[in-house]
Amino acid sequence: MTIQQLLGPNGLLFYTEDTDGRVDIYWGGRLYYSFCRSDLFEKKLGVAILANIGVLRSTICEFFRVSRRTVTNILEIYKSEGIEGLKDYKPGPAAIEDELKQFVIKKYIELGGNRGYQKKILEAVEEKAKEGDFRNGICRSMLHNIIKDYKAEREEKKRKNLEEIKNREIAEANIKSRKGKDAVMEDGKPDPEQIEFIGDIGEGEEVCVEHGGAAAAAVFLDEYGMAGDILENDKEENHYSNQELAVSFALLNAGEIVKVEQDFEQLPSYQMGGIIGKNKLPSLSLYRNRIPGMVEQTNMREVILETSKRMQQILEFSPVVYVDGHFMPYHGRSDTLYGYYPQKRVAMQGREYFFVHDTNRLPVYATISDGYRKMKHYIVDVDEKLREIYGCKEKQLLEIFDRGGYSKEFCVGIADTIRFICWRSDARAVPRIEKWREVAVEHQGNNYGEVKTRTFYAWEREAEFKVEKKHAKFREVWIKKYNKVSPALANDFELSLEQVVQALTRRWGSQENMFKELKDHGIDRIHSYRKQEYTEEFLYEQGLEDRERGINREIDNPETKVINKKLSSLRAEKRKMAETILGLEKAGDGAKLKTMKRKYSGIERRIKNQIEKRELLPKKINLFNRIKENDILRLSDEKKLFFDWLKMNAIWAKREIIELVKPFYHNLRDVNKFVKSILTSRTYVRRNDDVLYIEFPFQRSKKRREALIQLCNYLNDHGEMDLGLDYHRFVFGVREKN
Repeated sequence: MTIQQLLGPNGLLFYTEDTDGRVDIYWGGRLYYSFCRSDLFEKKLGVAILANIGVLRSTICEFFRVSRRTVTNILEIYKSEGIEGLKDYKPGPAAIEDELKQFVIKKYIELGGNRGYQKKILEAVEEKAKEGDFRNGICRSMLHNIIKDYKAEREEKKRKNLEEIKNREIAEANIKSRKGKDAVMEDGKPDPEQIEFIGDIGEGEEVCVEHGGAAAAAVFLDEYGMAGDILENDKEENHYSNQELAVSFALLNAGEIVKVEQDFEQLPSYQMGGIIGKNKLPSLSLYRNRIPGMVEQTNMREVILETSKRMQQILEFSPVVYVDGHFMPYHGRSDTLYGYYPQKRVAMQGREYFFVHDTNRLPVYATISDGYRKMKHYIVDVDEKLREIYGCKEKQLLEIFDRGGYSKEFCVGIADTIRFICWRSDARAVPRIEKWREVAVEHQGNNYGEVKTRTFYAWEREAEFKVEKKHAKFREVWIKKYNKVSPALANDFELSLEQVVQALTRRWGSQENMFKELKDHGIDRIHSYRKQEYTEEFLYEQGLEDRERGINREIDNPETKVINKKLSSLRAEKRKMAETILGLEKAGDGAKLKTMKRKYSGIERRIKNQIEKRELLPKKINLFNRIKENDILRLSDEKKLFFDWLKMNAIWAKREIIELVKPFYHNLRDVNKFVKSILTSRTYVRRNDDVLYIEFPFQRSKKRREALIQLCNYLNDHGEMDLGLDYHRFVFGVREKN
């Protein structure tokens, strides 16, 4: 009797595998079976032999990397048909017939992916299987795999076709560009301006446009006068104008299809050009080539300000606004000025982005810090711009913002000119409050016209803050919800406590949701910073310095901060040593005590040296001199402001569409879903001279159809447009059922 027989079929079984996939199975220390993982027959035979002698299924599955079902099938075939039967057996699910695949794909295309298409396809396949057209039906997972493979194959074909067309266009562009050397850039690549040859949709030709529903926002962009603020270029035939670039981006952003210009690289350009009546969309290279030069000649802060003033007349912003600051870190290699990152509570390279919206969550204004001035300047500047937009005087607007990183000095400094409410970060200790006041706050519910009431508890007291010679009175407010208590500060004494709580807690439903909506449109995304040098002329032109007074902006000496950091570390080390010395004195360990005291004296000398070094340094230094000495570059923000201005226009347009169709829906979530589906819907576009006819697909839902017809009627009443496109009117409609 061998050792293997004594141990039994599951005793001391193990395997080894080399880099070529050769597996040796040992039983009782002796080689029992060898196979190569790439040889299917050897693998099946090994499974059959081990399963036949009673080796555990889990062991076989581990050695051969097969499922339990495969082991059972192989063993049954081996017992009934022997080794010959194994030759024809193929593990895994049965292959799906090509005819069945084609049938499924055909049905999928016919149904257009509408709701319930999976059930309908499965039922149709089952019927065909009963009639004998197919061997078997299919399960839902098989259906998913067929459709997944079809989509992948379709996308690959589309990619190859687009690549061929692009290569052909580049070749044609190269031929045309050889007429002049100026058509080729220094790196030898074709100039994007030269390869962007475009054409209009053929007269009377109908084109199916992916995401063509985004064109519905065009009417509103025209109403806002967007094209008039875009620098015009000398448009050549078969080239895009600056207006066409801007309008394309704004329309697609309204449908949340693009957030930054990089997204154009992923779009099916030739299936979407019909949005502006062209045979394709502008390319990423064209945006990167054209936009920076265009915005350098435009004061985008002024453009945003003037647009907001016009929108105040159209939309009538509420007199209560939320000023939200978000830090946008810079992770590039260049040295730039630092900003304060409140979430991490550290100074780091980047810019502070300020976005303002009203109580109806409508964008009002946007700007970005230059990094050269103190935080107080930006808030004061935003307040000045808001008063200009509203046409009001100081303290007529109520501004609500988060004072996350702001000092008490800051609040006292703005109290005379700005009426504000903010959350606090310096009042963590809650005073002893014997009796909280119950406050009922109304909030918009999810359903149209629904108002919900939330209960909070609040308490307040008056306080006077004094900074140097200046002082100001405030209302300190504490708001309680369950076990959470949040401190706030206000300098408005006319509002009731209920109104203060309403304004602040409304922010929870408005401010954060608003910024979430902004993120859906890419407001938090950076459109690649351009870096430029700081010059005296730039500082004077931007109002960062006064030409008569000269360059005099000073900052705390950064070297002092470095020394303070070292001192903090040394003092912490000194405290630890002092504790160790006390312990050694109690223990009476003379030798170690002497060594530790010597180290302690060394730390004291180092601290003294650092203090003396700090005293020799000037407390303040000229910021511009430091910029020049350290080769610090400035981050140009015009490009980001340009795209964010387009996004503001897109959001306004989308919100107006929501208001138009809102009465057709009871639930506000359904309204948002409907509008998004319309703006991303495919359309059928037809050109007739300078009129573009845009038809939405047939809508099966009666509610959707009625809402969409109402929207189309409103858009058609607008008449002619002046957006800088080749078409002066868009006519919208909804297709009838075929």
